[in-house]
Amino acid sequence: MTVCGRWKSAPAVVLLLVASASGQQPQVLENQGNTAISGFSATREVDWPAGQDDAVRSGRQGNVDFQFVPNRENHQRGRYFLRLAKKIPSGGEVTVLADPQKTLPDAVVVERRLDQLVVQIGGKELLRYHLGLLPSPDASQPEYGRSGFLHPVRTPLGKIVTDDFPPDHMHQHGAMFAWTDTTFAGRKVDFWNSFKKQGRVEHRRLLRTFSGPIVGGFDVELAHVDLTSGKPIDVLYETWSVRAYASADPFLLEIESVQQAAGEEPLKIRQYHYGGMAFRGSRKWYQTPQAGFLTSEGKDRLAGNHSRPRWVEMFGPAEKTPLAGITVMDSPENFRFPQPVRLHPDKPYFSFSPQVEGGFEIDSKSTYRSRYLAVPHDGPVDRQKVEAIWRSFANPLTLKETP
Repeated sequence: MTVCGRWKSAPAVVLLLVASASGQQPQVLENQGNTAISGFSATREVDWPAGQDDAVRSGRQGNVDFQFVPNRENHQRGRYFLRLAKKIPSGGEVTVLADPQKTLPDAVVVERRLDQLVVQIGGKELLRYHLGLLPSPDASQPEYGRSGFLHPVRTPLGKIVTDDFPPDHMHQHGAMFAWTDTTFAGRKVDFWNSFKKQGRVEHRRLLRTFSGPIVGGFDVELAHVDLTSGKPIDVLYETWSVRAYASADPFLLEIESVQQAAGEEPLKIRQYHYGGMAFRGSRKWYQTPQAGFLTSEGKDRLAGNHSRPRWVEMFGPAEKTPLAGITVMDSPENFRFPQPVRLHPDKPYFSFSPQVEGGFEIDSKSTYRSRYLAVPHDGPVDRQKVEAIWRSFANPLTLKETP
């Protein structure tokens, strides 16, 4: 059995055809953006061709590698992840054949080590996710303990660009998601500020892990818990789908969050100036002249606060290079894209905070879905490279019916 793929890059269209040896109709994945695809790219959800051998879900031919990652609940539907070694120019074509006798080695490896998931790219550690409760460094304040977050996140040279339990704000943890000003069943609940003891966010279940030649990752379930009624009550269930691409420099880390009310009572997120998907930078970047922010619109820490950029760069001094940083990109599919961002006036943290524009609700009949691409890197940010990465992230290929 052979999987055959073909990409064609032209204004507003990039095609991928997948056909089986049984002669079934091919599938076409279409890029509805207006730029050519380069580097790493992915698709929206598509169907795995009927009749295909499930074991052959990755392949290489020429300058294109691909990997199909099925959904947890339906293995016949999922996303393709692509690595294009050369940019496909407008009007250019490339044909891909996946030979079942040729397997690609895993470049992204995900392992469980006690209460942590460790993700490595080419043998270099990218991140750790905390399955178990990481206790507060201050035993007299146990409420600061937390699970369900990413730290450390590293650059290709091993520089840690996140922090955990920073002395100035012990409730901030690497890459985390928490709402701040909310009401549930008429009660005020703050899931962000742990010291208020109103709410917390915790890891609940490990759903799956996988390694792969193009992408590896894991899916986990978290819970947002109300502590104001005298007994803990689950308010939201949240699923994180974390995907690390086989990109050696820079690293590419995709985080998708899906939130839904745990019961019939909705969570009301009130208008507020911070909270949401947040990233805490290294404590060495706190009140350091070389540290700061840069947005896609060229704004700094103060001018960029509550602006609505497509991406945010947070940076500071590093040991092996003058600077290191992490760029985080907002998906056009996100609620209120481009989402307002909170850039702290002196601390190395920021959050994507759609509630800056007004309140909204998360109920049991719909989901709050958001996706971000984080790019931890060494040296100063390369804006041209960042824009190219954002274009590929922002324009996933889509399924197109063929006659």
